[in-house]
Amino acid sequence: MPVHRINRELASSRLAYASTLLVLLLSAMPGSTLVAETLDEAVAQDSFLLTLADALHVYDIDVAHNLNARDVARGRIQRPRLGRFPDLPVNSLPLSQELAVWEGEYEEGEIGAIAILGNGPETDSNAVSFLHDWLRASGLDRLFVSFHSSDLDAADKIASVAGAYGFRILTLHGGESPAMAGNLYATAAQRLAIDSRAARRYRSEVTEFSYLGERVRRNSNSLFRDGGDRGNSRLARSEPSVFLKETLGGEFTQSTIREIIVPGGVALGETATLTYTIASMVYGDGVITLIGTADEQFVLPQIDTATLRALFDFVERSEAIRSDAIVDIDADGRVKISSALRDTDPGFDIVHADTLPFEYVPNLSVTKSVIIDTGVDWYAGRTETLAFQTDFEVRFLSADNMRIAQTRVALEYQYDSQSGEVSYLDSWGRDRLRLRDNLDYAGLGEGMRTIASYAGWIGLLRKMREEQVPFLQGRYEFLKLDKSGRDTPARY
Repeated sequence: MPVHRINRELASSRLAYASTLLVLLLSAMPGSTLVAETLDEAVAQDSFLLTLADALHVYDIDVAHNLNARDVARGRIQRPRLGRFPDLPVNSLPLSQELAVWEGEYEEGEIGAIAILGNGPETDSNAVSFLHDWLRASGLDRLFVSFHSSDLDAADKIASVAGAYGFRILTLHGGESPAMAGNLYATAAQRLAIDSRAARRYRSEVTEFSYLGERVRRNSNSLFRDGGDRGNSRLARSEPSVFLKETLGGEFTQSTIREIIVPGGVALGETATLTYTIASMVYGDGVITLIGTADEQFVLPQIDTATLRALFDFVERSEAIRSDAIVDIDADGRVKISSALRDTDPGFDIVHADTLPFEYVPNLSVTKSVIIDTGVDWYAGRTETLAFQTDFEVRFLSADNMRIAQTRVALEYQYDSQSGEVSYLDSWGRDRLRLRDNLDYAGLGEGMRTIASYAGWIGLLRKMREEQVPFLQGRYEFLKLDKSGRDTPARY
């Protein structure tokens, strides 16, 4: 069914509710005695839910600011409820895996959605103009309600009420217009859901449905320990040893890692410095462009889009589990790699580079090598394209009798994206004098070139994430890119 037919059916549905809505709107005026059925006190802080609460009450639909509040989640559902999740705050956009799961269940007709746009009156009824305006609206104006297919009647009533209050509405269900639905979900700044008995019974991997019926942790407003994401503990167990590279310490600081196996491999976690203020990030025609606050366009160096997509996923995964570790190869040659980079070309390149340090420095009595970035600086290049420099270190580690990771030797390098050159800078560590006089510093640095390049991009993506730079234009197409490449070996 084309989207414009869906809109016409929704319009007909609105007419069926028109007389009731007139009464509702009049009763919501000052002096009205109608009381909304709100399931938690926090709804008073939510202007959208507060606006709809009285009208939805007449349709036997409740509202809840926090669907995971203990009293709300454990209470028996008498009727459908519209609400939010504390672990999905404004601008917590879906990631690629979430998008893939949501689209899959939508295309099967198991779930539907209401896209609610609150930035002014509708000027055109077609879906294309809706999406155009949606992608240019602020996060406060892009609301997305997922619902189970059996709750379509409640969804239509919610859409009608929201439309009567001046919101622009697009309802999608039955698996129709999957690209439109996926694009809206991928860029939804506020993710709500309809909670019902059917939705609770529905076994789904979709984030919103998996949260239904779950209660926040005691003395917390999150479902998870320390506000983390669902499954992070399980996810971390399947990743390389979880650690942040700064816990390794430096030349004049001690490691803060206590009583763990000495970490090794590759760990990239720097946030880039960038002198320009970026207003948005845009993807199109196979490239990402940064848009400045004065509408200036900053062109980035050429990079394979599948590689960039893999690095983007790593940054998101790294933030989720609080770990900079990408790959680790144990003494038996078994490879552990971040799932975001598994079976990708950059993942393959990084695994290969991780095997090189001991080929150049074979004479140290150490157990691990680790390659880390120490600085990423983006700047205006000689052409209109931005360029970057990456400072990185190749470290050789061992553990003391307290199982604390100690750097015995660190070799410092710098990579420049314009020239492509890797320069050896210096070395430090208590065993630096044990390095051989004929050590091929240049050869080792050259072997780290790809890692240094990836570190520059990871640093930039971290910068965009930390500064919450909007990435809406082309986000859906970018998240749909196939990042698969060479298989990651199980052993090396």
